[in-house]
Amino acid sequence: MTSAEFVISFFAVLASTVVAGVAAKRSVRKTSDFTNASGRLPSSMVAGALVGGFVGGTSIVGTGELAFQYGLSALWFTLGGGLAVILLGLFASRLLQLHVETLPELIGTQYGERAQLGASIFLSLGMFIQVIAQLLAALPFVSVFWQAELHWLAVVPALLIFAYVLAGGFMGASLVGTLKTVMLVLLLACTGVWLWRHGSGETYLRWWTEGRFSLLAPEANLGWAQGGAMVVGIFSTQAYLQPIFASLNAREARKGSIAAGIVIILIGIVSAWIGLYMHDVHPNLSPREAIPQFFLSHAPLWFSGAAYAVILLSVVMTGAALTLSIATILNRDVILRYTSRFDTEKSKLALSRALILAVIAIGYVMVCLDSDALILRWAFLAMTLRGVTIFLPLLFYLLRFGPIDPRWAVWAVWGAPMAALAWTWLGMPHTGIDPLYVSGIWSLFALCLGKWTKKTPSLRPLG
Repeated sequence: MTSAEFVISFFAVLASTVVAGVAAKRSVRKTSDFTNASGRLPSSMVAGALVGGFVGGTSIVGTGELAFQYGLSALWFTLGGGLAVILLGLFASRLLQLHVETLPELIGTQYGERAQLGASIFLSLGMFIQVIAQLLAALPFVSVFWQAELHWLAVVPALLIFAYVLAGGFMGASLVGTLKTVMLVLLLACTGVWLWRHGSGETYLRWWTEGRFSLLAPEANLGWAQGGAMVVGIFSTQAYLQPIFASLNAREARKGSIAAGIVIILIGIVSAWIGLYMHDVHPNLSPREAIPQFFLSHAPLWFSGAAYAVILLSVVMTGAALTLSIATILNRDVILRYTSRFDTEKSKLALSRALILAVIAIGYVMVCLDSDALILRWAFLAMTLRGVTIFLPLLFYLLRFGPIDPRWAVWAVWGAPMAALAWTWLGMPHTGIDPLYVSGIWSLFALCLGKWTKKTPSLRPLG
């Protein structure tokens, strides 16, 4: 695509976000500014940070890809995610009472240092899997400008993620996320109007009779388990709790979360709608190309350029939020707990930025090794892995189901994600049972035993 209209609108959108990121950098003077904006975000920026962190390649490109193949069952990612974000706001008061910056830190205050270490490792691994998904989703939006080998194409989103998060840390991500959210809502509102005008009652009736409006697709393992994985995954992901921790107060966090949840659900609906439409008009298209090709084939060039920029920015911002969260967890909850070499503010900030670079570099290598991976399949696994690690321990705290014997909490935090990984490769292909159920039962059983042993001291954990 060499049209001047396309290129000008594309770079105009990106330039506006770069200006916002550079402006945010001036506000970063200490580590807390970089990691959680020193707890001073209003509701609009909480919403921007949540949408900016959640809505990326998995929400838009991945939803369109699966809707092209399986219909509205592709909505589980954004439907479950949007509802979970709203629930986060309802628990904002309880979460803010702990005055922590990371989820593993919260787990550590309740269940001890070994549980905190396990949470740090498995949460970071789960988020890293989704960073890879974001890099994969960005490739079709880069290749429209530059036909090159994969290892060159993947450099572009990797560098963009690095630039955005490094520019201003969480404050930069929040400002750019707010701007991106406004542009994304306008983009998808216009797209929704276009789809409505070009649809017909006969088309929607045919989709219904073909089963493409069903939320269940057993042949693709899409159903209630995926919705559940999203809820537990959101509650267990540093990137989505961080805007809550960074808010001015619980009221601002609640308002921002509700607004973000509604936007996320609507974005998923429009993305799935595009996938359904493209399946009708371009049935031989590669499913991953449904969203990119829709804008190239059915929109003015200036609109296509802006759409590509906003969606690419969505991919980059989600990758940036996840990358920053991984670096924050590894910095605060692993490295700084076992060494005193980074005690000064300057060295802490340098360490955070070095970790960000390392995460992006490793993600880039993984993308180059496996460019054909499915986006949403990996995203659901990432959510499951994060969710089963600390969702139930976190829920036990929020609902005051305690106290819990810390030794059994360690079995829950370490054992559940290991069970999820093992079952994904060894059990699910033969049984069809989702790893969320198996690992969730493990976590619940261990925590209930932990609560019981607080009243029955004679019973001890195995090992």
